[in-house]
Amino acid sequence: MLQMRWLVLFLSVFSSITLRAPVAIASASIARTIVVDLKGGGNFMRIQQAIDSVPDNNNKWTKIHVASGVYSREKVNVRSTKSYIVLEGDGAQTTSIEWGDYSGDSSGHDTETSATFTSYASNFVAKKITFKNTYNGFAKLTPAVAAWIFGDKSAFYYCRFIGFQDTLADTLGRHYFKGCYIEGVTDFIFGYGQSIYERCKISTVKSLEKPGYVTAQGRNSASDNSGFVFKWCTISGPQATLLGEGMETLLEGDILPDLHVRHHCSSRMVYLEF
Repeated sequence: MLQMRWLVLFLSVFSSITLRAPVAIASASIARTIVVDLKGGGNFMRIQQAIDSVPDNNNKWTKIHVASGVYSREKVNVRSTKSYIVLEGDGAQTTSIEWGDYSGDSSGHDTETSATFTSYASNFVAKKITFKNTYNGFAKLTPAVAAWIFGDKSAFYYCRFIGFQDTLADTLGRHYFKGCYIEGVTDFIFGYGQSIYERCKISTVKSLEKPGYVTAQGRNSASDNSGFVFKWCTISGPQATLLGEGMETLLEGDILPDLHVRHHCSSRMVYLEF
């Protein structure tokens, strides 16, 4: 019965969604591989250089393999003309893109422009890489985005998203997250995306400020087909938090590391436990 309920909810919220197809195609037909290595052992030393080398309006899958290291000398932007890119690290624990802009800083950044990584391209895949905003929100929270995802049909496999507030901007489009780790204090998964989170680990972190919601999904009308589905995900962390706006579930006290989210449906999110 629960599996049938899941099917009905999935079809009603995510009609005609086909997120896994681009990933399967990408795995089977990589036309070109570019290597980025901080130590100079690849084609480029910076990720942005590799992305910029992909022709505009590209329609052939191009893999950009990023060797282990902390890439902290650049913000990375995948423009809308740079489709069909697979951005692959050596492992999320060893390959990281990091920057520290935040909304209201001395450079005048807002929430969107604070992002360490931004992708506007459709048909984009990231695998085994960390996106981190290094702004320390322990004493004072402010929007500081790790990744801003705008392109349609984008997929993330075994990636990490690290921040305090507004960590992951699941902004717009059909997105799929598999086996990812997402960390923050308030509104750290937000946007208008039409997205599935499968077997992801979601964690709160300590802050002197009162924690807010884990999710802030922007859907505001019955005709809006956006929403977040969390399938077989876990939530953990050192302090209580609310799952999402419009939801009554409160996780109190120390959250158990392997707590499974109970089946709960709202107008914006579906949480499932099998």
